[in-house]
Amino acid sequence: MEINVAAGRGRRDTEIELWLQLTVLTSRISSTLDKRLQRGHGVSVAEYTALVVMRENAKAGGVRMQDLAEAIGLSQSTVSRLVARLESEGLATRSIGEEDRRVMYAQISDQGKAVVTAAAATFQKELTTALDVASFDEQTAPLVARLRHNPASAEN
Repeated sequence: MEINVAAGRGRRDTEIELWLQLTVLTSRISSTLDKRLQRGHGVSVAEYTALVVMRENAKAGGVRMQDLAEAIGLSQSTVSRLVARLESEGLATRSIGEEDRRVMYAQISDQGKAVVTAAAATFQKELTTALDVASFDEQTAPLVARLRHNPASAEN
């Protein structure tokens, strides 16, 4: 189903159109990535993303659960359940903050690092492919073009 909201091309309509494109695009890409990551590596796209954020914060002793939730765009309670699943799979651990015992941290395990390393190529390949496909879809092509446009590279 194609929805055209471009009738009155004001700024607000353009922003709504972009929002709709973004919603469709992220839904399609997340679904594709989820299938490929589950099938190939046993993790969902949300779990993979959380593991990547944890890996990036490994030297800092982990990432606060609140910061992890913000980084991956999920609620704190959803992230808490997600990290609990990762912990039960041996991919992450949780710990209580030393200075503030109300703060919970998530850390990636060695097994989690191995999963991220193994899944990285799958993630990148499927993301690129999904964006390539979306670039030919009338509903999502304008957004993909905007996402892939890098004005900094045009200056060089």
